Amino acid sequence: MEDRELAGFKERLLKERDRLVDEIAYVESTMEQTQSEWSGENEFESHMADSATSTFARESDLSLSINSRDMLSRVDGALSRIEDGSFGICLVCGRPIEMERLEALPYADLCMEDKIKEEKSG
Repeated sequence: MEDRELAGFKERLLKERDRLVDEIAYVESTMEQTQSEWSGENEFESHMADSATSTFARESDLSLSINSRDMLSRVDGALSRIEDGSFGICLVCGRPIEMERLEALPYADLCMEDKIKEEKSG
């Protein structure tokens, strides 16, 4: 892979990392609030349906935080691979990852063939 291509991937990954860190910080700051603070309602006057809606929204935020942390881990892994010279190489077979795949998912660590095998087995 050419240096300018590698630099482009690094720039994209760093931007994505910043976005994810901000997203995680925001979601986690809302999770620290009590439910009444978060929803803006008095907990004694709220209707059961309103409480259920608030609970669902908080669970969605928790799921978003978990997913964002997973993506952050993948992005950090890709940045580490750029630094150690293994970016774009499949972790299973050692062949180059398809450029189209890296363009779509710059944090990809498996070639398409091995990704398909992983999805079928797991």
